[in-house]
Amino acid sequence: MKKLFIATIFTMSFAASASNAPAENVKYIGDMQFASFCKAVVNNDLGLFKVSLKRFVGELGSTRQRVLDRVLEDGSVQCSGKGLVEFTTERNATQIVSFLNKQA
Repeated sequence: MKKLFIATIFTMSFAASASNAPAENVKYIGDMQFASFCKAVVNNDLGLFKVSLKRFVGELGSTRQRVLDRVLEDGSVQCSGKGLVEFTTERNATQIVSFLNKQA
C-alpha cells in the first residue's frame, strides 16, 4: 500500500497555463490533492506553501522537512510539467525561492 501511494505521488503532475499568466488565468489539471503547492507558487504565497507542507506531515513524511524533501524530488509534485523548484524559479516566486534556499 505504501509503495503504491509513493508511486502515485511520483507520477502526479499538475498543469498551469503560461508561466507568466496572472493567477486567475491558471488552470490545474491532474490530481488536485497537491495543487496547493502549485497555487502557492503561482501566488508567491509562502504561508500557503508552509500550510501545504504541514498538511502532509504524517502522510508523506514524519516532519515538515521530510515532506519538503519528498515534494521537491524529481518526478514528484509537478506544476505545468516542471518540478516544483524549476516552476518556482520560472514563476519568480521570490518568497518561496528564498524559503527553499534557507532550507537547503
